Amino acid sequence: MCKKSCKECPWVVRNKFNDMIIGHSMKHDKSHNCHMIPPDKRGGLWETKEETKCIGRKQFEKQKEYGERIYHV
Repeated sequence: MCKKSCKECPWVVRNKFNDMIIGHSMKHDKSHNCHMIPPDKRGGLWETKEETKCIGRKQFEKQKEYGERIYHV
């Protein structure tokens, strides 16, 4: 859907609630849907669909993958 993070993305806007989402996502290596998309279109926050996946999480996964490729060459 979007190509850049929404203005309220938990990976961009830091607060206690967003830090909990990010912490859970990183701890369990689990992606999540964008919370700005209505629940009837995306399903639950943690029931990830590729087309509704959080852009901030996608960028984190790309950076993580890129870092692993650099160190495992």
